[in-house]
Amino acid sequence: MNITCSKPLLWTQAIIDNTKPQLYIYIIASLMHLILWLQISFSPRLRQKKFLWIYAYLSTDIFLLSRFLFSYIIHTTSTECQPSRAWVLFNCYFEATLDNYFNITEIYILLGLNICRYVQIAYNRNVYQVHMKLLIFIQFCIYLIPLVVCIVEFLVGWTQIKDPIRDSCEVFYTNIYVQIFNTIFAYALPMFLNMLLIYASIHHVHLTSVLQSTQHHVSAREKYHRSLVIQFFCFYFIWGILLSPYVIIFQVSFRQQNVINVVTLLSLVEIACDPIIVAALDIRFWRQWRKLGVHLKNTIFIDRRNRRRIQPSIVNLN
Repeated sequence: MNITCSKPLLWTQAIIDNTKPQLYIYIIASLMHLILWLQISFSPRLRQKKFLWIYAYLSTDIFLLSRFLFSYIIHTTSTECQPSRAWVLFNCYFEATLDNYFNITEIYILLGLNICRYVQIAYNRNVYQVHMKLLIFIQFCIYLIPLVVCIVEFLVGWTQIKDPIRDSCEVFYTNIYVQIFNTIFAYALPMFLNMLLIYASIHHVHLTSVLQSTQHHVSAREKYHRSLVIQFFCFYFIWGILLSPYVIIFQVSFRQQNVINVVTLLSLVEIACDPIIVAALDIRFWRQWRKLGVHLKNTIFIDRRNRRRIQPSIVNLN
């Protein structure tokens, strides 16, 4: 009697080969985030309440990297012929839903950051000092609401999981209305609100600069507000290019594997770039990266100079 061993959790060699570029980007991203969090650990200036949203955003990157590593290890090492159904389902739901969930929370975290910056620019109010409890509650809701939406869609049957043997699990939606709702909720609405706030901030800074130009005076506060708008616009532009395709595709039942591989790779590139481009959100992060760059540069050049100076002595025996 022949008993075939299907190994349902083990990826095929073709899938492993297609995932290797993602693995390389994952390694780079992990190193970049490790360096950033080490800088945060040793720099008291970076441990402030005003970085609440930035740290929440960076934390989602850590969860996304952990999810990728967990799934990669499971799918490349699991050799069980018949693993328990509960374990298979756990892995399926874990890899099919977690990325989408954290990407949605990232968009709304950026919206929360943008709202706080607009209040700071338009009303000159430090919301992190005045409304810290409210901000923590809003952040809790940002994590909770997408989770509730995801669970409800599964419970009522609008969203289902496809678990092909020796392949990645996928989410698919039972009707077009769910896809439209998810696209609006997960992408279109927060993107529109973010762009609206960026426009309102630019408009306010422009009006203020025009008013002060008539007085032949530009205050340091207005220069700072202008830099805040430019910084967030640059960050959001890069984020939108790299991550938007991934978020949009995973709100609809898309089955083109090559496209999914490309947008997944772009999302990992965005995660790898986050420790650098987050410097666009606050100059203190940029100063820490510049300080690290100067230190590495000096270390390399000093090491080279010392090697040049220390020459081996040659003894002439004749």
